[in-house]
Formats: sequence, C-alpha cells, structure tokens
Amino acid sequence: MNSPICDTHISDYEDEIFEGLHLEGADLTEKTFIDCRFLNCRLTDCRFRGATFRDCLFENCELTLLHVENAGFSNSEFKSCRLQGINFSECPSYLFYSDFTDCDIRHCFFSEMDLKKKDFSGSRFRDSEFHKTDLREAVFKKAVFSETSFGDCDLRKADFSDASGYAIHPEQNKLRGAVFTTPDVLALLSHLGIRIRE
Repeated sequence: MNSPICDTHISDYEDEIFEGLHLEGADLTEKTFIDCRFLNCRLTDCRFRGATFRDCLFENCELTLLHVENAGFSNSEFKSCRLQGINFSECPSYLFYSDFTDCDIRHCFFSEMDLKKKDFSGSRFRDSEFHKTDLREAVFKKAVFSETSFGDCDLRKADFSDASGYAIHPEQNKLRGAVFTTPDVLALLSHLGIRIRE
C-alpha cells in the first residue's frame, strides 16, 4: 500500500508506467490517469469511484471486484487481462470508450451502456451480462461465451465471426446485419423451438 499511486497528495498522473503493482483495498477515488500503462498489475477491491482513465492501457492485469461508480475509461484498452466481479454499468456511458481484447471476463456487467464499435475480440466471457446495451458494430471475433446473457440489446452489424457459446434470443435482441459463422450460428435457432436434422 506504499505505492505512489496511493499518495493522497497526488491526484493526477500522466505518462506513467505502473508495472507489477499489487494493491488490495486501495482508495483511488477521483484520481486522474492520462496516457498511463498498467502492466502485470493485480488490483483487488480497489475504489475507483469518480476516477478518470484517458488513453490508458491495462495489459496482463488481474482486476477483481473494482468499485467503478462514475469512473471514466475513455480511449483506453484492456488487453489480455482477467476482469472479475466488476459492474461497468456504473460507469457513465459518455465516459466509457474502451476495448477488451483477449481478456478473461467473469461475473461482469455491461448493462444500459453505449458500447458501439467496441472491440471484444478473442475475449472469454463467463457468467456476465449485457442488458439493454448498444452494441451496434461491436466486434466479438473469436470470443467465447459461457452462461453469458444478451437481453434487449442492439446488436445490429455486430461481428460474431468465429465466436462460440453465445446464447442470443433473436426475438429479444436487434440483429439486423450482424455477422455470425457456422456452425455456432445454429444456436440462434434454439430459442425458436426449431429442430435441426443433419
């Protein structure tokens, strides 16, 4: 907990590299990070309420049970990270412009958010939820889903190429122009009571 990032006298960080940082229960409320990189960090039960992350990169990080009420992640990227138990729905949509590539995402929530054109390629989702989420033109190429729900989402022109395990009800989500590939696209028919014979 002696990391400079926890210094209560410093609220703004710019062009910093935080590598191998291990924090639990740290209070980072309303701190601002611009052009910062978090590499191989482990952050658990930390408070990011009202914090701002602009043009930041999280790579190979383990992020668990973070409190992100009113936090902003703009033009930022989560790459090859493990994220668990985070309710991103608590972030204002107008401050959330982030991609999640090759991430392990568990028990996370993305409800009532504007995630148009966001990139989730190669990520693995487990027990997560998208509800009333704007995912137009979002990219889920090679994503893997397990026990993850999409409810009343706008998925028009979203790209699920080579994705697998998704459970998307075609009558409860907008799918016009969305891209799917065989054989996993057949899962869309399971909600319609259609039987498929080979």
